[in-house]
Amino acid sequence: MSLLPTPQTLRSGEWMTPRQVSAVTHYALQTLANYRSTGVGLPYIKLPTGRIRYRRADVEALISAAAAA
Repeated sequence: MSLLPTPQTLRSGEWMTPRQVSAVTHYALQTLANYRSTGVGLPYIKLPTGRIRYRRADVEALISAAAAA
């Protein structure tokens, strides 16, 4: 996990919710939750509100790697 994003970067589209990641990767929300709890998969941050966010660049890298394989 990394430093917390600012409210401006959260609104900029640089960060994605688990639901958005699920929609583009076709991973179930529960699968993303399981990956977080076991420490595998995409890096993420947990906001003070308890909400989870993924960096868009990490999601795009995952998709690119899967397409190249």
